[in-house]
Parts: sequence; structure tokens; C-alpha cells
Amino acid sequence: MQNHKAPFTIRFIGFSAREINIFDATFSVEQQRQKQYYRLSVDSLQEPDLYLVNADDLKALAILADMEPNNLQPALLVGAPHVELPFATVERPIRWLKLFDALDTLIERRLIMLAKQDPADGALLNHAPDRRRRERLDLDLTDPLEYERMRCRSPQSDRILVIDEQSTFRDDLAITMANHVVPVEWVGNPEAAAEVYTQLSISVVLINPQLARVDPYDLCSTIKQQHDGSRIAVIFLIDTDFAYDHARARQVECDGFLSRHLDQPQILLALGKFLSLRR
Repeated sequence: MQNHKAPFTIRFIGFSAREINIFDATFSVEQQRQKQYYRLSVDSLQEPDLYLVNADDLKALAILADMEPNNLQPALLVGAPHVELPFATVERPIRWLKLFDALDTLIERRLIMLAKQDPADGALLNHAPDRRRRERLDLDLTDPLEYERMRCRSPQSDRILVIDEQSTFRDDLAITMANHVVPVEWVGNPEAAAEVYTQLSISVVLINPQLARVDPYDLCSTIKQQHDGSRIAVIFLIDTDFAYDHARARQVECDGFLSRHLDQPQILLALGKFLSLRR
């Protein structure tokens, strides 16, 4: 098996802030392990390598079921679920060696599956584009306002707008999206962007939040207000040094962020939540 230098990404489901801090600290001090792990921010739209789930939380288990984990994107339960589930489990209190052994086993299985995958398949995972865009629970635990937001009209056709000072990211993305018949527009400032998103049907707007003399949250709010009643995703395209403000992002209904340094297949998977991709 080839060495994987980057940390494997984990989506946490159902853990308290205190528990998450403990996990983060433990991952941080285990830098010498052959396999390292990194928790994805709740606002990151990147697809995880695996899920870590609090088995004592009923809502977390319901969310996990909606995610449809598999060998390519496995799940590890922490605790004892009240019903039998087909997922790997580690008991509480957590024994860290056992936890890391379980994570390593699942990741090794994922790497074997990826090695066997036909490159012609395109993206790393075959998934339903809309399945992770929102939580669809059998239990009615969703805020009624969320249902109102879901009733917004979808754009008539897929189109992406990139607002960035340089066109490099857009150029690479346009090549990837050409296979799915999705045009990718590019502008260098908010004024030029307004001419595009007011005249064309746009599905996704990708904003470089570090544009000079631009408040990205205000820009997101402007775009959302312009499309009140229709569905449009606004995503920040960030570098590692950008501090994403979760509270302000929720206030202006920003849909999350993506690292501009992700591989194109990962970008495609993330954007697929907001597009009706077709080949």
C-alpha cells in the first residue's frame, strides 16, 4: 500500500464540544503515527474519508443512516448503540490505542477499495448529489424554517460563478466541469459578479473571501438577497490562513467553505451536493 502523507479526514457526528476538544488534542499529539487523522470543520463541504459517530446519540445515528456509509466512506461508532448496527464499534470509556487501531483498519480497507477502482469512474465516490446537502431524518427533529428554505426554486440549469482575483482556479474547474456540461464563469470583483448573477441562472457562487476591500459575508448576504425565493449556494474558497467565522456565516446563510488546494475530484464531490451533475 502506498504511503498517504496527508492526514485522513474525519466527519464527527453527535459529540459534545468537550469531547471534540479531547479528540483534537489527541490527534494533534499523535503526529508520529503512520496514519494521522484530522477533524473536518462542521462548515467544511469536503467529503470525509470516514465518519466518527457518538453511538449514544439517537440523532447522530439517524444522521449516519442518511449518509449511507460504505467501505469507501466507512463509519466508526463510539459507545454502545441501543440497536444492532452494521458498523465497527469501540467501547466507552475510550481506549485510544483501540480507537486508532479501528480507524486504521477502516482506512486500510478504504485504500484497498480505492486502489481497485476503475479510473474511468471519474470521482472517488459514487454518491447521490443531494444526499449530504441536508439531514433527512425519520424523526422530525428539523427546524420548520429549514423546510421553508428547502422549498426555494432550483436554478433552471447548472452554472458556477467564481469570484476571485485570478482565474487559475476557475480554469482548472472549468476543465473538470466540462465533462458534466456545467459552465464555469469567472470575474475578479463583486461589481462584475453582480452583472453575471443578475443576468444568468447561477447554481453555485465560489468566493475568495480574501479579496481586497471586500467583506465576503456582506457579499454573500447581497447574493442571497438577490436570489430570495430561488436556490443558490454561496461557498467560500479559502486558503489555510483564513479564519472562517461560523456565526457570521450562519447569519448570512453561507453554505460553507472549501479549500482551494483540494484535488479536483474532491471539489467535484463537494459541488455535487448543489448541482444535478450529468455526464
